[in-house]
Amino acid sequence: MNDNEKQFENFVRGIKFDDTPDYSHRDKLEQYLLAVLAKQSLQQEQSVKIWKTILKSPITKLAVAAAVLIVGLVFLVGDGEQTLYAQVLKALEQVRTIHVVIKEYRNDKWFKDHEMWYDREARIIEQERYQGRTDVRIDNGRYEWRYAEGNKLTAQLKSYRDNYEIARDLCAGWLRHDPNRVPSGDMVIDGIPCEMYVLSGWGEKVSIWVDGKNRVRKFESVRELNGQKVESRATVEYDIVIDQNRFSPKFGADVKVINPREWIEEQYPLETAIFTRKGLGLVFCVHELKACENGLKYLVCSDRLSEETRRKIGTGHPWTFYGDSSLRDRYDEADTYDYPVLLGRVKHDTVHISWYLLFPYGDRATQATGCDVDVVVSTINRLAEKCKAEGLPTWEKFRLNIAMHESQKRQASLNEIISRIYSLGKKLDPIVHYFRLTEVITKLDGEKIETWRRPVIGLSEEEYRKDVERRIQEWLERNK
Repeated sequence: MNDNEKQFENFVRGIKFDDTPDYSHRDKLEQYLLAVLAKQSLQQEQSVKIWKTILKSPITKLAVAAAVLIVGLVFLVGDGEQTLYAQVLKALEQVRTIHVVIKEYRNDKWFKDHEMWYDREARIIEQERYQGRTDVRIDNGRYEWRYAEGNKLTAQLKSYRDNYEIARDLCAGWLRHDPNRVPSGDMVIDGIPCEMYVLSGWGEKVSIWVDGKNRVRKFESVRELNGQKVESRATVEYDIVIDQNRFSPKFGADVKVINPREWIEEQYPLETAIFTRKGLGLVFCVHELKACENGLKYLVCSDRLSEETRRKIGTGHPWTFYGDSSLRDRYDEADTYDYPVLLGRVKHDTVHISWYLLFPYGDRATQATGCDVDVVVSTINRLAEKCKAEGLPTWEKFRLNIAMHESQKRQASLNEIISRIYSLGKKLDPIVHYFRLTEVITKLDGEKIETWRRPVIGLSEEEYRKDVERRIQEWLERNK
């Protein structure tokens, strides 16, 4: 085993994988990966930044992030100075503007998937197009705006990213991993001779073409995702003219510009919660508990940093993860309890909202209305460190056994609940860190697993409705 292999083996062993079957598993795994990556040597610093950029971008798809992670881990342990990479970075320093177009092959056609304009002074614009929708992110160095074209809500935050790093890593990131020179693939692009370089491994092949001025002109990726071949290609232009007004957008009178966290907290304020519990620097709340069809109950809960904790540790950028909560059925072999089924979740800037249906087990359907579940609250990163420093645990479990308020005993329509959640997701999906709906799929071997889907793009309202209704019907048949 050579030094690189040993380094890679130690890297993988250093990752604290959480294999608990929990809804927050993916988020925690991502945070553990970032934490371990951050501890790598200075030689790997640029790769860490590339991974963070890909993982945290609201424009980049999770599927792409997962695929890049695999390839990135393979090449992360490269040794020696990356001469070509250094030359390309030096060339980029002289560039005033960059324009990148990424196309993906779907349904036997090439579609424009992602487009980026970068200006050294006015910063960056990114667009992602999918199934008739265009998501946009604009950052002029002072503010960032995110929205879906045609949407009535637009997010505005103070700029918190290094836009040059985003443009640089998109254009030149793969070269950091010392690709192989393949002269047989050299080609002329827009009248300019370009040399071909190739990276391959773990089911993915990336081809990059660099011109005589050490500028990347084109790159292509071929990979396998869920057993399917996925192809994408990008073209890069330099020093084109970009209308500067595009970096300071003006929206119509019917568009509401919001701070996403503040807007979410206005929809689910602490003051009107029907149940509140504080601990470990977080505040857990129940906002709604309503009777539903077939003895089911509908519950909306949240967790967020307390104001005191926010003041003490700060919040970093909006994607920072400090902890969350999840509902679970009781583990004490009780004869009656509620079984929580997660319908969807939004996460942004330390505020998490979750929507559940509670399925009655045993005699719960005939007992007094209310809910009887367990809640697990966990912390991570700086909040977990704060808890340890104060001699507190980093997670806790408690019983949520509360009665339904008189005002909420009116039976809620399942169709109304589904439409409300989906409608909120349609508004928030492009402008927050995370909005996902749950769906149960059946694998080829017959195993059923719960997956996350994005509203509109990943899952239509009708598909979502049918899936929820199917889960309810299966539950009712099992408990006749």
